[in-house]
Amino acid sequence: MITRQLPMDLDLQYPFTYDRTKILFFDIETTGFSPETTYLYLIGCIYYKDSSFQLIQWFSEGIDEEACVIQAFFEFSKNYEALIHFNGSGFDIPYLLRKCFLLKLPYAFDYLQGIDLYKKIYPYRKILRLPNCKQKTIEAFLHISRKDTLDGGDLIEVYQAFLGKRRYEILKRKHRHLTSDERLPANPSSSNAMPSESETLLQQILLHNEDDIKGLVQICPILYYADLFEKPIRIQKANIKGTALIIEFELVTALPVPIQYSTDIVCFTAQETQAALSIELFEGELKYFYENYKDYYYLPAEDRAIHKSLAAFVDKDYRQKAKPATCYTRKKGIFVPQYEPVITPYFQQKYSDKISFLEIHTDFLLQEENLERYVHHILSHMMKG
Repeated sequence: MITRQLPMDLDLQYPFTYDRTKILFFDIETTGFSPETTYLYLIGCIYYKDSSFQLIQWFSEGIDEEACVIQAFFEFSKNYEALIHFNGSGFDIPYLLRKCFLLKLPYAFDYLQGIDLYKKIYPYRKILRLPNCKQKTIEAFLHISRKDTLDGGDLIEVYQAFLGKRRYEILKRKHRHLTSDERLPANPSSSNAMPSESETLLQQILLHNEDDIKGLVQICPILYYADLFEKPIRIQKANIKGTALIIEFELVTALPVPIQYSTDIVCFTAQETQAALSIELFEGELKYFYENYKDYYYLPAEDRAIHKSLAAFVDKDYRQKAKPATCYTRKKGIFVPQYEPVITPYFQQKYSDKISFLEIHTDFLLQEENLERYVHHILSHMMKG
């Protein structure tokens, strides 16, 4: 087993609640998806120590060293509290746990709190206009570059080629009367000699894993976009401009990259700590439906409902018992939509409509609490859409 350690020129630009000395970034490399029929050959981690980030990688030079790699990782990780990964909940962690079971290794992740960057950002991929939610796609969104050009599938072939070349070179050394246990240097790039074919392949494998873990650290600012939807905002102003309601608000933290997202009636823009929603207005007549329809009568001639206390003064021929769909009063005004009954009172076109409307008037524009709730509601709806 090769253990490779290097200092990393990195900066963690997201304020996790954990002390950075207790955070471990990790990624694994395997020859496939099934723990029963494939092998784990590399685990890499980045951690913070002595005022800088460090990289450590455990690499299996043969399938017989798989257990050694797993053991080295778990023994090392005992000093940490948070484990940050990219879709590790879906692959890396279940794979390792299954391997521990198959190899009868007494390890688990009970002492580590997992933070899956993939799961954190996946719900917001449409608003960020990401074509997919791969790590490299997020790196491109945040303008992060990497040296490695391989993907996981390519790496399997490179590792298989490494095993073949490594075996051939050992046999060749034996033929030249070299010691059969001669091993590759722990850090191939540090050797001054011309690297062998297996060493070149090993460098490609280690670089891919290194760039993946460095990328984990570098894409942490993507979590600011999750915060946009999950953390409080501060309303700055709300007014009607033309045919739209404009709500401007301030974010708790600055976004690394400006974003803009639009639907048919909503436009959302955000840059650094400033954001705005533009919602198309509906001007016309809507209905307010009373909940306790059994206490009302419907007046067909006037197309509205009145309470029983008043209906007693109306001729029986001009009134009928109200139903849920006829228990309403009409209102003309300017409205904006809401997709769930978040704020009351609300108005509808028909009783069965799922979309309701809020009346826009001076009082509403000055109600900061309701404006905040409405902004979060609209952003949440955009996210689901």
